[in-house]
Amino acid sequence: MVVVGVLAGIILPSLNKARLKARAVACVDQFRDLGAVFSSYSTDVEKGGEKLLQATDKKTPAWEHTLKKYAEGKKEMGRKLQSESLWRCPDCRQGHHGVGYNHFLGEVGSVTRVRKPGMTVVFGDAGMIRNPLQADPDQWKEKKIKGNPGFGSVIFSVPASRDWKKSSRRMVNRHLGRSSVIFADGHADSIPVSTVGFQYKVGSVHALWDSQ
Repeated sequence: MVVVGVLAGIILPSLNKARLKARAVACVDQFRDLGAVFSSYSTDVEKGGEKLLQATDKKTPAWEHTLKKYAEGKKEMGRKLQSESLWRCPDCRQGHHGVGYNHFLGEVGSVTRVRKPGMTVVFGDAGMIRNPLQADPDQWKEKKIKGNPGFGSVIFSVPASRDWKKSSRRMVNRHLGRSSVIFADGHADSIPVSTVGFQYKVGSVHALWDSQ
């Protein structure tokens, strides 16, 4: 029995880590699909003279509804890119899809005004955190929420946001110390939240949440 217990203590953690890695890979894959939709959408709205995705309010549709409707109107994108699963992180446990939009970029107007699109984060794993006063972004912890927290469209706050210090809507390291992200040029990756540079003010070269 002792041997069995020792083996279980070795095998189970390894299996759990492998499971978490697999879900992290699945999340990045979904982000790549969402990035493709966002990139295509951004190009089309630029041609039409429209503005980039805006922050959600009473007059503006939630960003996921806008992108889903856009994808549904593009037959060449196929069913995969039209699926709502594009914005559903497999490890989010807060009753929503778990993907946050950097609404600060909505004020920029268009992707062409983002000077370094390959270094500017547009989407990331995000949710409600319980310690917004924590200075280290890698230490932000998600709240345990049962059911729907009252919002479907998720945005994450940035240091330029008016409610930055009090806001609980932040990016989070949901996958083994890393967060899935989509950059303004549409490519996806997995990086620590601290790499996004929430420790820095607008205009800093280290602030990947800024338009650079």
